Amino acid sequence: MSTSASADPSSDQQRPPRRNPHAMGTFTSMVLSTVVVTAVVLAFFALVARPDTVARPSVDVPAVVTEARRSTGWQLSQLDGLGEGWVSNSARLEPEADGLRTWHVGYVKDQEYVALDQTAKATDGWVTAQTKGRTPAGAMTVGGVAVDSYTDPRNGDCTLVRRGGDALTSVIETTGTCAEAAAQAQKLSPALR
Repeated sequence: MSTSASADPSSDQQRPPRRNPHAMGTFTSMVLSTVVVTAVVLAFFALVARPDTVARPSVDVPAVVTEARRSTGWQLSQLDGLGEGWVSNSARLEPEADGLRTWHVGYVKDQEYVALDQTAKATDGWVTAQTKGRTPAGAMTVGGVAVDSYTDPRNGDCTLVRRGGDALTSVIETTGTCAEAAAQAQKLSPALR
């Protein structure tokens, strides 16, 4: 039998296995990959359209108030001529506090808001619900008609209430002062009576 020189088995055990240089990344490669991923995310973020303002849905108040007048028989009002930038975002006839049908129309402009609520034979509970915890601020006159004013002690926002007895009771709620609410109430069509 011929014998060949065999490798020394102990020499394989003494040499550690060769490490793959790509198996463990370096700190530099980790930082570079983080920078690349961040750049890709920022690129997508920059490409996404973000509008400066949110489009407000506009409501055709004259059409809605005409239908509400037909169904109730009430002489319901709307606000006309509030000025540039005011948009109606709600107009509806719905049940409200104390189960009374209520005409509601709301207008917005930037961070300002004006709303009109009207009902027939309003109860004290209905008026309390409409004034939303605002405190009585006294009586005032709007276009020769006496109204009660209520203010929010936190921010001075005002609500005006014209009690109609057997006729319609009207509530004008604003995010402004009572002087601003009175000016807006004079734009009611038909006017307060």
